[in-house]
Amino acid sequence: MTGTTVRPARPDEAEAILEVGRAAWHAAYDPIHGPGTVEELFDSWWSAEDLREGANARDRILLVAARGAEVLGTIDAVPDGDREEVFEVARLYVHPDEWGEGLGTRLVDVLRERLPGEVERLRLVTLAENDVGVAFYEAYGFERVGRRVEASGGEEHEAYVYELAV
Repeated sequence: MTGTTVRPARPDEAEAILEVGRAAWHAAYDPIHGPGTVEELFDSWWSAEDLREGANARDRILLVAARGAEVLGTIDAVPDGDREEVFEVARLYVHPDEWGEGLGTRLVDVLRERLPGEVERLRLVTLAENDVGVAFYEAYGFERVGRRVEASGGEEHEAYVYELAV
């Protein structure tokens, strides 16, 4: 992790961010959905254009963990539409080759430092079957505050809702 920084994403890093996200999705979700469905879901959920816009958005925090010019991880958070004191973590992905190296922790730590003053909580949802994600969020200190059913890959899956006081 030496030489790795966490900083705001730049619009020209959209493709590199997508590569990290795609690798993380396949590592986490192939056992749940299969590679073909993961590819379809990923392509329908994330785009380079969205990332380029997100890097310039004033109400969105889009960060990368990078070693030099190489993007290794990302976190993407937006205000909750209903509660001004909550920010939603829409995406948190670290390249699987870097799992266990502390990059996810650093991304969340820096996000917390950059939140607007009125924000009191982070919120996120992940599939219950996402063992890597569930283990990370719980080890970091996110509290499971609910469950819901998510339609994903043409099937229904149990999902956990997590929150963290900031």
